[in-house]
Amino acid sequence: MTVFRVLVVDDEAPARAKVKRLLTADARFTCVGEASDGTEALARIEALRPDLVVLDVQMPGLTGFEVLEALGPDACPAVIFSTAYERFALQAFEAHAADYLLKPYDAGRFTRALDKAHALLSAGTHGSAALDALLATVAKARPERPLERLVVKVGEGWVPLRLDTVWRLSSEDKYVRLFTAQGEHLVRQTLRALEERLDPTRFVRVHRSDLVNLEAVARLEPWTHGDGILVLKDGSTVILSRTYREAFLQQWGAAE
Repeated sequence: MTVFRVLVVDDEAPARAKVKRLLTADARFTCVGEASDGTEALARIEALRPDLVVLDVQMPGLTGFEVLEALGPDACPAVIFSTAYERFALQAFEAHAADYLLKPYDAGRFTRALDKAHALLSAGTHGSAALDALLATVAKARPERPLERLVVKVGEGWVPLRLDTVWRLSSEDKYVRLFTAQGEHLVRQTLRALEERLDPTRFVRVHRSDLVNLEAVARLEPWTHGDGILVLKDGSTVILSRTYREAFLQQWGAAE
């Protein structure tokens, strides 16, 4: 029998202890580690490669949702959400995650969640498509306010990056490259998906592959065939396509 590996993530030690205790009663699973916050969870998931994560939603620092977004669907294990807030117990979780646990829960409820996780893992149906659908559901369920930060990989660790420090976002296949004064970062997102969550008064599409932070634009220079060249304050340049020129000029003028 395959024994699936579980990582327990919760900022409260008693909650982690409870999950570990309940796991010992189920021979189908084994606990391989724990984490007390989102940053530690990212490191442990990369190091331990668990099959399943019992993941708290609300934690200091990074939320459970931000942990999943940082990992991306291709690297994310199956997930059982754990939360004390009923507003996070979205009906869609049942379709796209293994399950969610609304605290406080008993052993019987935990076992049912493990039953669902075991079925998904055994059938191999917890992959990237399911996580893509889950993250899309999470994004729609969030309050209607612009995205303020993303979690990025720096060396061997993970850090939250404030988006007001990002000057440019460029599409690279399934990734987006973020340009900042401190360097560049890749995130596993699409440019379109990020654009929908960014502040439209700050970030503007200038090319099919690029968004810019209006505060980073130093000047606009003419080029050819109606296109332009945007010179950013760090001296770098990006093409302003004629397709987006009018909308950009309207936003840029409003921002100045």
